[in-house]
Parts: sequence; structure tokens; C-alpha cells
Amino acid sequence: MKSLSQYILEYKERKIKSFDYALLKEKIEGCKPKFFGNSVFIDILWTPEIHFNHADGWSAGKPNEKGYKDISLASSTVMYVDFYATKNLFKENNLQGKIGCFYPYVLNEEDHDNWEAVKEYIESKYNAKDIAGCDYISFKSYGELEQILKGLESVINKYNTKFEKNSPSYLYFDKSEAEQNSADKKKQYEIQTCEEEIVKLSKQLEDVKKAASASDTDLTTLIDSINDKIKYFKKKKDEMK
Repeated sequence: MKSLSQYILEYKERKIKSFDYALLKEKIEGCKPKFFGNSVFIDILWTPEIHFNHADGWSAGKPNEKGYKDISLASSTVMYVDFYATKNLFKENNLQGKIGCFYPYVLNEEDHDNWEAVKEYIESKYNAKDIAGCDYISFKSYGELEQILKGLESVINKYNTKFEKNSPSYLYFDKSEAEQNSADKKKQYEIQTCEEEIVKLSKQLEDVKKAASASDTDLTTLIDSINDKIKYFKKKKDEMK
């Protein structure tokens, strides 16, 4: 069985370096016009994500105020394709495609540089606005879609290359790869949580020792308990590295 470290290293850098054109062609060309409309929706780019599971649901990115029970692995969609086809009796059928994008979360300078060329390419292809005034890329056939994505694919493989530190701007063409990489996000958060607990307990230990020296009360049991907790979180942190 692979260790967690081996698992993370194996899937760190994207292995699949292109869009699934066969699937896209099948879905788009298979979306035949109908009188009441026909549509297809396909996610095509992802980044790793973790979900914090609570008693009453889950939250992405960070836990809510109530804390969390456990962390599950997931992925976050960065780009999708939406295609709609309507059949008309007395005029040309309506075929309308959209490439939509969800920009990554707030990025630091290094992550921003990793994303910048991708962002510039996407924005250079904007040719439509939705009812809210937001820009997007419009297309009317699979051929148009493929031409746009081929250009984007080249930009991603040339400029979107920084995957160290689990950059939120690093993109995956395959959802399962993104989900596998979310294991690294999970580990990083768990290490961070251990570090925070160690700091909190160390401060608590310091306060208890001061209280013990300033009174006649025997606080040895409490001090030992806090020390045991600190040892536990230090061991847990070391095991995850």
C-alpha cells in the first residue's frame, strides 16, 4: 500500500495535459435542437478543494464557526461549457454555446503570476455579455469551441506550471486528478490545525504554571494533562509531514 507521501507526490503535477475533446464533441454534437430546447452542461477545468463536514452540512475552503467533524476530498470547477439548441419551424435553429469561468480564490503574488496568462487568454476571447453584464465566451459549434480550447490548452501547459505549495491557481484537465491532489490540501490544513493547538496549549500551560507558583494549590494533574495534549499534537503533526 502507498504511503500518504507517495500518493501526494504521484499526483502532484497534472498528468493529463489536454481537454477531453472526444467527450466534448460527443456532448455538443449530440445536443440536437428541440422545439422546447435542449441543453448540455460540462465542467472542463478544476482545482483541488477540501470540504469541512459539519453536523448540519458542509463548507468549502474553511470550517464554519461551529467547527467540523472531518474533512473530505473534493474539487472546484474553474471552467465549464454550456450549450443550448432550440428547433424553430420558420427560421434557422438557435444554437448557443457558452464558456464560463470561475476565477480562483484570492491569490498571493506567486499564485497570481501562475494564473495571469490564462486569465489574459480567457479575457481576450470574451465576445458576449449575460443579462447581468458579465463577460463570457460565446460559440455556435463544436468546431469553434475546439479552436478556442486548443489555444487555452497551449497557454495552460506553457504558463500555468507552478504546482508547488498546492497553488489554488494550478489547473487540472481531469477532475479525478484535482480530487487526488486535494489530499495535500487536507494534510496542510491538518498540520496547520495541530500547530494552532500547540500554540494555544503552550499558552495555557504557561498561565497554569504561573498560577501554580503564585498559590498553594497543587496543579500538577492539570499541568500533566496539558503536557500530554501538547505531546499528542506534536506527534500527530510529525506523523503527517
